[in-house]
Amino acid sequence: MSENTVIEYPTGLSSIPYASFLQIEKFSYEEAQKYAAENFNDALGSLGRSSIANKVNDAVDALANVYGSGESDGTRQGNINLYQTEYKSAKTTGRNNRRTTIDITTADDSTRIVLKNGETTTVGQLKAQKQALIDRQSKGLMSKKCMLPLPNEFQYKYGAEWNNEFKLGTLALAADEAYRFGAITATGGALGGLVNYLTSKVSGTGTPGADQATKIVQGIADGVKTAADPMKVNSELNPKNVAGLAGLAPNENSIQFFERMTGREFSFRFELASRNKNESNRVIEILEWFKRGMHPGSKNGKGTAVLLTFPDVFVLTPKFVKCTPEGAALGDPIQHPMMPRTKLCALTGMTINTTPFGQMQTIFDGSIPIVTMELNFKETTKLTRADMEGSSFAEKDNVLQQNTGVFARDTTQDFKPEVSF
Repeated sequence: MSENTVIEYPTGLSSIPYASFLQIEKFSYEEAQKYAAENFNDALGSLGRSSIANKVNDAVDALANVYGSGESDGTRQGNINLYQTEYKSAKTTGRNNRRTTIDITTADDSTRIVLKNGETTTVGQLKAQKQALIDRQSKGLMSKKCMLPLPNEFQYKYGAEWNNEFKLGTLALAADEAYRFGAITATGGALGGLVNYLTSKVSGTGTPGADQATKIVQGIADGVKTAADPMKVNSELNPKNVAGLAGLAPNENSIQFFERMTGREFSFRFELASRNKNESNRVIEILEWFKRGMHPGSKNGKGTAVLLTFPDVFVLTPKFVKCTPEGAALGDPIQHPMMPRTKLCALTGMTINTTPFGQMQTIFDGSIPIVTMELNFKETTKLTRADMEGSSFAEKDNVLQQNTGVFARDTTQDFKPEVSF
C-alpha cells in the first residue's frame, strides 16, 4: 500500500454517481511548503519558491542537531527501506570483525546486524519496524487523502476589517470652504499669539515681583474655580460641552480605512456509523488519521525533544461525481461547482462524541456503532483577489533566478464566474 492510499467512508464513496463529498488532503509542513510554492499565489507560496526557505531549513536543522533534536526520520525510513529491498543481505559481524552476509528471514531475532547506513540493530528490531510500517499502512494512517460525505450543514464566510478610523474633523471644512477655514485658523493663530504675549508680560522676563504677580493671578483663578464648583462635580466648560448644551455635537467626519482580511475558518460535523468489524476499524482509522495529524512531532522521535515539528496541515476540497444523462460516472470527481476549496488549513480542534444519543452503546466486541466527529479548521494564509482572479505557476526559465518559478496573472479568468476559494 503506497503513500497515495485513500481512506474513504463509506468505501467507494468517490465513485457513487452524483455523490457530493469532502476530500481532505494531508501534508507534512515541509510538504506543504512545496505544495504552496506551486499552487498558491501568496506569502507562503512565495517563500516556498525562494531560496530563503532552504537556507532557513538548513539553519534550523543545524540548531536542532546542537540540541540533539536532529533528523532521524530518514534513518527510520532507511531501516524500513533496507528491510524491503535488501532484507536478505544484511551483514553481521563475526570473528575478527569480519562481516558476513546473512539471510534475515531465517536468522535468529537476537542476531546483531549492521545496516547500510552504518546503524547497528538486531534482526528482531528490524522485523518489528517493518511490521509497524505494514500495520500503519494497513490501517490507512499513511494515507494522503480522506474522503467523507459532505455534512448536513456546510457554511463558508468571508470577513474584512475596516477598523482603521481616520477623523478628518474640522479639516473637512478646508475641502468645502477653504476661505472660511483659512479665516478661522488665522483668527485662532492671532488669539493664541496674543495670549502668549500677555502671559509673558505677566510672568515677567526676569523683573522683580513677576513671579509673585503670577502666583497672585493663579490664586485668584483657583479661588473662582473653587467657589463655582465647591463639590467638584462640574464638567469641564469647553467648546464641545458648550455646543452640547445647545443640542449640538461636533462632526468627527470620520473615514473607515481598510485594515485587513480575516482568516477563514471551517467547522464540520460528521456522523460515522459502523455495521461490522471492518467498518468499525475504518472509523478508528479516520479518527486516528486526524488525531495524529493535528499533533506536533519531533525529528528524533522523542517527546522530550527541544524542538518540535509543526503538525500536519490540510487542504479541503468539496467534490462532486459528475455523471452522464444516463447516470454513469463521468471521469474523475470534480470540484463541487458551488463550493469553494481552501488553502492550507491547520486543524485547530477535534471533538469526538462516543455517546451522541446520550447513552453508551457498544456491540459484542466493544465497538461503538456510531460516533460523531467535529473538526475545526483555520486557513494559514488570508485570501486576496489574486487568489480568485486566476494565475498560473510557471517554472523558472532563467538560471539566474533565485526562485523556482513565478505566478503569472491569467487575465482570461478575471470575470469568469467560477467558485475557486
